[in-house]
Amino acid sequence: MSLTVSRTVLSLSLLALFTYTLLAGLDMPFRASMLPVLASGLALPLTLLAIYIEWKTDNDTKNQADDSSGDLAVSESEVSVDAFRRVRYFFVWFVCLIACAHLLGFLIGLPLMVLIYLLAHREPLKLSIFLSFMVLVILYGGFQKGLVLPLPEGILTMMLFGG
Repeated sequence: MSLTVSRTVLSLSLLALFTYTLLAGLDMPFRASMLPVLASGLALPLTLLAIYIEWKTDNDTKNQADDSSGDLAVSESEVSVDAFRRVRYFFVWFVCLIACAHLLGFLIGLPLMVLIYLLAHREPLKLSIFLSFMVLVILYGGFQKGLVLPLPEGILTMMLFGG
């Protein structure tokens, strides 16, 4: 599948998903509708913005490729090797994130993985701690207290501290 086709399928899928989530959330009672309406209300404009930027960048790239001799053009086979490496790297981090959240719970595991990820990518320590703390604040204040959505506790934390 070409990159253009896969981008188009992904973009249309995300638009359909977020539109459905928004419409379904509007039919729910107020408290239950807060999360889907808020999330899809933020995600729809961002998805449309990403589609516009991709379309604009794609048109600029095509114009530059038409104007140049083609020596610097990147073929899809050259892109796919690097793309598959990045996808594998992403899924390793994602599996570690899920495992950490399962073992330590969301309130400990997610901020911890954000901290580890940022430090692994050589972000400044103060920024990494701040962003990890903000994840904790969003999870606890936004989800656990604000939306009254109990976040799962981890297996290890329940064994150590009871549950």
